[in-house]
Amino acid sequence: MIPEFLHEKGQHCESSSLRDMFEFYGFPMSEAMAFGLDGTMGFGFFDFLDSSDGDNSPNYPIFIGGKQDTITPKSLACRILGINLEKQAFTSADKAWEESKSLLLQNTPLMLQVDLGYLDYMQEDIEIKEFHFGGHIITLKGYDESKSIAYVGDSDFEGFQEVSIGQLKNARSSEHGPNFMQPHNVHYWMTPRPDGKRPPFNAGLKLAIQKVVNHMLRPSMSSNGLQGLQNFSESILEWKEKLSITIKKPFYDEEISLARITFDFIYGEIEEWGTGGACFRNLYKLFLEELVNNQNLKEDPHGWDASEINILQESLPLIEQSAMEWTEFANCLKLAADKYKDECLNKVNLYELSKKVKKIHKVEEELFTNLLKIKI
Repeated sequence: MIPEFLHEKGQHCESSSLRDMFEFYGFPMSEAMAFGLDGTMGFGFFDFLDSSDGDNSPNYPIFIGGKQDTITPKSLACRILGINLEKQAFTSADKAWEESKSLLLQNTPLMLQVDLGYLDYMQEDIEIKEFHFGGHIITLKGYDESKSIAYVGDSDFEGFQEVSIGQLKNARSSEHGPNFMQPHNVHYWMTPRPDGKRPPFNAGLKLAIQKVVNHMLRPSMSSNGLQGLQNFSESILEWKEKLSITIKKPFYDEEISLARITFDFIYGEIEEWGTGGACFRNLYKLFLEELVNNQNLKEDPHGWDASEINILQESLPLIEQSAMEWTEFANCLKLAADKYKDECLNKVNLYELSKKVKKIHKVEEELFTNLLKIKI
């Protein structure tokens, strides 16, 4: 057990885990700051309805993501703080657990990738019990082998949760879902750089913002950034042809319309599933607000000048509008699915839904073009 390692409930599993780890290593900050500092906000759109692999379509019909990246050893936040982020993956759940224990005994807390469907403390929720998602990140504080219990920090809960070691092994080695969503017994740990070198923090903040800007304005894939957002808006006009079928409900034995499943999934991807709401735009808004109110931005040789602070202030109404538009769009889908059930596709105006996403595109293009003016 590592008594000095603390956990707070958060909005997003990755950024809240990073925040907990950073505090342990002497860098206390808000979750929004940890999220913004890593520069992972973005957009991605993947239409599995077009995939020839039928296994993907029922579980993940359309993926909408408000992030451009997951936790990796190249974490920008870690580099800015002078921390090395290490990653290991294992083919054996038992080997993974032994290696995790070894690090804990060296007073090194861990981040684990898990399938939340196997977590004991989630099992009270029948929906979660039957649902598998292997991209969830939790922290590991310690264990008690006499009770076969591990102590983990989860963004959905205050304090540390008890989970059986056997179930934790299952959660880490799950093979549910597509390969890229499987945990592969991955764990992460941090070590401060021995030489203590790190870039000036205020300069690092500019790097983090420009990483997001580059992703949105100059994405490496057409499914990402503003281009991905444009693709998503156009794909909505094809829903009448793509979603007018009935399928077996994922994890259940009942039939349900594909449109209803898709509407519920997109709502969850935007509002509920660890995004902080509004496709991560709420978290990024808090990050930008924190920068505007941070007097330290102006106080060192690498501080921000008045014009750069003004750019942030000009950007706040735009990110706020973007967040509002995302939530409004998601609520339209949720209302239709809840009220009209399997008839939801016939009760929405696809042209108007597409227009809503195009409006988001316009707002975010203005937002990130404005933030582009902040020079590194």
